[in-house]
Amino acid sequence: MAEGVDEPAAVTDAPTDALVGVQGTGAPALAPPVRPLFREQAMAAHRRGTSWGSPLHVVPAWIRWSTRTVGLLVIAAVVFAAIVRVGDFARGPAVIRMEGRTVLASLAAGSVIEIPVQPGQRVAAGTVLLRLDDGPQRAELARAEAEYELLLVRLLREPDDGALRKQLASLDVAAQHARTRVDERTLRAPEDGTVSDIRVRVGHTVQPGDALVAVDRPDSRPVVVAMLPGHERPRLSTRRTELLLELDGFPRVRVPVTLRSIADEVVGPAEALRFLGKDQAGAFDVRGPVVMVEAVVDAAEFTADGDTYRLYDGMQGALEIEVDSRTLLESVLPGLGGRR
Repeated sequence: MAEGVDEPAAVTDAPTDALVGVQGTGAPALAPPVRPLFREQAMAAHRRGTSWGSPLHVVPAWIRWSTRTVGLLVIAAVVFAAIVRVGDFARGPAVIRMEGRTVLASLAAGSVIEIPVQPGQRVAAGTVLLRLDDGPQRAELARAEAEYELLLVRLLREPDDGALRKQLASLDVAAQHARTRVDERTLRAPEDGTVSDIRVRVGHTVQPGDALVAVDRPDSRPVVVAMLPGHERPRLSTRRTELLLELDGFPRVRVPVTLRSIADEVVGPAEALRFLGKDQAGAFDVRGPVVMVEAVVDAAEFTADGDTYRLYDGMQGALEIEVDSRTLLESVLPGLGGRR
């Protein structure tokens, strides 16, 4: 034991009455053996004055290796955060429209009596696509033409009769009007193309303005018409031309499209739906001002889960366009730089 250090005394935990005897007996009791509080090894170490040891044995080579590794990881993380950019996207509902498609609407009210074509059929300009009931109109035309022929015979016999000439001219106008009424009840292909859609059946009653038949030109292609939030208009730019289209029913598919135009004005929901067309009425629930965006689809087909599908007019989805970007470092520390 080191000099000047008192050796701790032995400590006993025996009760006092065990040393002096048990009350009421008068006979002395044997004291139990004294047990030391500290182990012999601890007492020996205390006498030798052994110094405290290190709680952890550190290997200098391992410390150097780990410090360098952590430093390299920190540097790589900072470089990655300073280089990699995160985009901010504007997103809005979109619909596929076929550019080069002609939708023929009814010019008169009536009942459909004949549809001599089928969807997918190629037709030439002037081909009859649909007929409405034109019995009364044809009867009126026949009557006007018959009266015209009778007056024309009389005029050949009396060429100097001015009143007869005026009556003949009036009948000619009436016959032309009846012929127009007959013709407007027959829909014909305006040009060569393919019948892509027939929206009525024989026996249906239609009103003026109802869309009946659609014909696609050979060079028709799908385009995307989207409605983005109006407050994003200041940040929209034609410099970012690569957009992504997500189609309803294919959430894991992103179809690449190319931006074509961005409207200069922000319009209300009613005006936006009017731009999409009457056939899209009720297809969208537009709330608040929007800006119209058009994009061209790079291909008329897309692939999902290994299968190839065709894009059809009227398919809906959502269009995403990047309006802003910043690095990860700028996102964590906004004061490092402005947006780009």
